[in-house]
Amino acid sequence: MFTGIIQEIGIVESLAKGPGKTVLCIRAPGVYSGANTSDSISINGACLTVTSKKEGLLFFDAVESTLEISSLGKLKKGERVNVEPALKVGDKLGGHFVLGHVDKQVRLRRLIRKSAYWRLEAELSCARQYMVENGSIALEGISLTIKRTYPRYFSLDIIPFTYEHTNLKYKKPGDWLNVEFDYLLKEAGRKK
Repeated sequence: MFTGIIQEIGIVESLAKGPGKTVLCIRAPGVYSGANTSDSISINGACLTVTSKKEGLLFFDAVESTLEISSLGKLKKGERVNVEPALKVGDKLGGHFVLGHVDKQVRLRRLIRKSAYWRLEAELSCARQYMVENGSIALEGISLTIKRTYPRYFSLDIIPFTYEHTNLKYKKPGDWLNVEFDYLLKEAGRKK
């Protein structure tokens, strides 16, 4: 489990594609020092297991189902990724409960600079039942608040700190973003 508070922007050092999986190699020196083999770490919102670590690099296996549902299958060498280690007992809960189970991908519509913040707009084709204005959402693993919903897209306001300390500052219109809808809203929907 995670909180959606990104600890570090990592860099994709390599991707080794094989049958049914891709081995991701991520350079994330801040997280590396505290990471152990078998730890769960969120990469762009997808919970992955550290399979090995050496020389400042973390290695993860991303299997076919993860590569299909998330944007991890579209990663390229040199790309920046959001990195968050799993929540530990006693850690601060600064964001919201994020499971690391990506629900879908959405395309970035645009990122607009406002006077004191950024407004992000992303396309929305389905799952509107989990979109609540002023509700939580994890986008690229980042805990954010939905500002507005429209028939074909939704918007989020991004404070400068979040913009500077996540991979959002490297995103361009048309890029795919991982989305995890708020677990509590999904559970409420299932109980109806």
